[in-house]
Amino acid sequence: MDTFLYITIVMLTLIAVFLFFSRNKILREKKLAERKLVSTLNDLENVYSEINTTQEELNMKYREIKASEDKIKKLAYEDSLTGLPNKAAFNEMLVQTLETLRKEEAVGIMYIDLDDFKQLDDMWGHANCDELILDVSHRLRQNLDENDYIARLGGDEFIVLSQNIIDVEKFGEKVRRIGNAFRFPFVTSFGQLVITISIGATVAPRDGTKAENLIKNAAMALFEAKHLGKNTYCYYSEELAVRELGNIELQSDLTNAIKNDSFVLKYTPMLDLKDKKFDVVRMKLLWDRGDGGLWQSNKFVSLAEATGQIFSLAENSLSKICEEMKIFPSKKVIIPLTKRLFLNYEFRKKLYEKIEETNTEVSRFIIEVDEGTLTSEFTDSSFVMEEMIEKGFTLRVGRFGRGGMSMEVLRDLPASQVSIPIDRILENHEEGESLEYISLISSVVNKLGKELSFTDISDPVEEDMVIKSGVKLVEGELYGPLLAADEVENFNVDSALYPSLM
Repeated sequence: MDTFLYITIVMLTLIAVFLFFSRNKILREKKLAERKLVSTLNDLENVYSEINTTQEELNMKYREIKASEDKIKKLAYEDSLTGLPNKAAFNEMLVQTLETLRKEEAVGIMYIDLDDFKQLDDMWGHANCDELILDVSHRLRQNLDENDYIARLGGDEFIVLSQNIIDVEKFGEKVRRIGNAFRFPFVTSFGQLVITISIGATVAPRDGTKAENLIKNAAMALFEAKHLGKNTYCYYSEELAVRELGNIELQSDLTNAIKNDSFVLKYTPMLDLKDKKFDVVRMKLLWDRGDGGLWQSNKFVSLAEATGQIFSLAENSLSKICEEMKIFPSKKVIIPLTKRLFLNYEFRKKLYEKIEETNTEVSRFIIEVDEGTLTSEFTDSSFVMEEMIEKGFTLRVGRFGRGGMSMEVLRDLPASQVSIPIDRILENHEEGESLEYISLISSVVNKLGKELSFTDISDPVEEDMVIKSGVKLVEGELYGPLLAADEVENFNVDSALYPSLM
């Protein structure tokens, strides 16, 4: 019994020891498991944190990429100066609009260009003209509504898409309103300016349904508005398209003519009716078109002026003018300059350099500028005149009476000579009134201290009126053919050729 009890106690003791060690093992394993679990949780937290960090980085990268895409798109579709849509954006908008155009609707396009902006840019510089472009964009937007989409094509060119047009006449009213908005001056940091615009307009689907054709039509109409004298608007028509084809061909011919120097210089005398002599000749630029004969400048200069070819044309003629003037050293020469030539400093600089290079007396040059140029660009023209007078040139107002210049403005211009086309007076007055008008204007111009001459004298009746008015200087076809340079110096006023001078 004692033995059994002893064995039992031993067994229970062993079981207790076993259980004790098993419990400790379990506790150790539990703690180890807990530590592993905590470590795993920490690892998971670290991984989660890393995932969050990575997600944030990805989000940041996405935002950067999106911002870059937006910036690239903005650069691709937005004008950097004005913030307006650019040409690419306008083309895309026009295509989308035409694709969704309903049958009862129309859209209008206005191609807008500032008049004579190149001269302003030459005069005031890019920075000041950028300021002006901003002011122009603001004024345009002020005269548009929610149906209009305006873009800047570049330079001084803007284009407007007018949508949801039911009545085309309403579009016409908008065109006129925009034109009228430029009657008021711009107040800029470099002065007060009156800037006019020309507008070419076209309407779809009447004038076409393809975006590129409509823009071309509007540009064609704009060119015609420029040709009509600027500061106006013109609508596209089939007649314009036919004429434009002729202009394109003529422009190509003119380019080749400039390249091949197909131009000749001729001269017409300015006669002194009292002394029966001449000391001044007018330069005439003629285009030798081969079988097409010699073209007078009025057939091609306006096109050259509009396309910018006038600069190449004039620069090619500078050397020839200076060299030919050496053939008749006793005569002065009237050289007419177009608006773009007169107001362009780079051209004037080349003129000054060529005169110095060829050792030609600058006092022999009489620079003539049409009244219309001087009236529309009075401030700039006065500045240029003063510059040229300081260089030694004589300045002359041409075609006086056609540009609306007042005698007060004429008085303030630093020009010493004035010329008037006789037909300008005859077309507005009866013969008796014409003589009175000629005498009156002669008296006023003389009191202003300027020398007056009449041009385009074509018959003895016109000449007689000039003589009776007391004006003695005349030009015109009545006084014979154009003279070559080697004919000028020895040309005599022949009483048989000019019976009225006897």
